[in-house]
Parts: sequence; structure tokens; C-alpha cells
Amino acid sequence: MCDYIQREYSCQHFRWIASKWCRIYTITHKRCPPNITHYECVLNMCGNCKSKNEPPVPWEAMIRRPGQREVRAL
Repeated sequence: MCDYIQREYSCQHFRWIASKWCRIYTITHKRCPPNITHYECVLNMCGNCKSKNEPPVPWEAMIRRPGQREVRAL
């Protein structure tokens, strides 16, 4: 089984981070059931919650996203 670290964030979300892949995964690239070897509690929010709570960066309007209409300045 692959070894994982379970990281819990202050927003109460958690993530499983692989710390060691087993031999079966290295051959087949099919994930095993997680074997949690360590737990971590961190004080910051996860990436999903952090992006919702922070204001957009000043250059956000310059980034072209798929399906977004192009806005031209005069």
C-alpha cells in the first residue's frame, strides 16, 4: 500500500499527500487505498478556500480564460 500524509487545514478541509508510492503503483499507476502514516494540522486555509477569500490580483483582467469574451480597451 502507498503511504500518505493527511493534512488538515484551518478551514476543516483535508488532503491526502503521497509520501511513498508502493511497488504496485510504480508499475501500474493505479492508486491503492490510502495508508495514513502521519497527520498534520496547519493553520492556513486550503487552496480552494484561500482563493475564495482573497481579492483578485490586479492583473486578473489581463488573463485570457477559455470561453471568456475578449474585452478591448479604447
